Amino acid sequence: MTRDILSLAAERVVVFDGAMGTMLLASGLPTGGTPELWNLDQPGIVEDIHRQYYDAGSDVVHTNTFGGSSLKLADKGHADKAEQVNLAAVEIAKKACPESRFVAGDIGPTGRMLPPVGTSNVEEFEEAFYQQAKALLQGGADIISIETMFSLEEALAAVRSAKKAGSCPVVAAVTFNKTPNGFFTMMGESVGQSAEAFEKAGADVFASNCTLGSGDMLELVKDMKNATTLPVLIQPNAGKPVADDDGPTRYEQTAQEFALDIKRLVDAGADMVGGCCGTNAEFIREMVRHIQ
Repeated sequence: MTRDILSLAAERVVVFDGAMGTMLLASGLPTGGTPELWNLDQPGIVEDIHRQYYDAGSDVVHTNTFGGSSLKLADKGHADKAEQVNLAAVEIAKKACPESRFVAGDIGPTGRMLPPVGTSNVEEFEEAFYQQAKALLQGGADIISIETMFSLEEALAAVRSAKKAGSCPVVAAVTFNKTPNGFFTMMGESVGQSAEAFEKAGADVFASNCTLGSGDMLELVKDMKNATTLPVLIQPNAGKPVADDDGPTRYEQTAQEFALDIKRLVDAGADMVGGCCGTNAEFIREMVRHIQ
């Protein structure tokens, strides 16, 4: 790779991919299934999803490892497959990756909580994240992307572990909720508090994804840009979720509506953009059309 994502971000807006889970469900993954096991059982489908995102214009595509830590896989009895799952995921993504594009090793939350809410501890988080990041980098990931963290403390554990595992850009994302007093994580951490902590921990990109739709994130991106000198990545959902009793959650925003909001986010200062829940390759293609 002749340049990295940070160099590209200095030149133009960097385009990330959309949702993996949405695409896997559309491809037949059962509700409640373990997406990461498809790296072993259905690699062709996972590769095709990556290829669709690259073809739509994504500079960066995430590996299918959002729940790939040993702690998260343990919930379904697959902790022993963590290294195998992560190595396979990078191999699949790199097969689809065109020259001069990027593969982001995806790290999501463990699903466990720290005291006083839960009984887990930072040390076990760091060990699980370190082992996952090490496998992703061993497989050849260009970036480590930490996503959808509801707790700043857990996100920081992931950042430290990624930095320990190897030398590559680290994207650090927390999920914010919109309140009358501003934007806060589920655990009550503010935008400014999160930005300062990520900078001190050595994160290379300050990001937010999930929970909020593209329209709600316009104010958020302004707060994020005011709070940090790091590049800012925004990956909104396709509008607000609609729950069905007899099926998976739906998102009703159209690709064009999403793309128009992304253009506003770019105009407000977002350095990197992509999609989260409910988005697919059509959303990314439309987004690219509006921002380039």
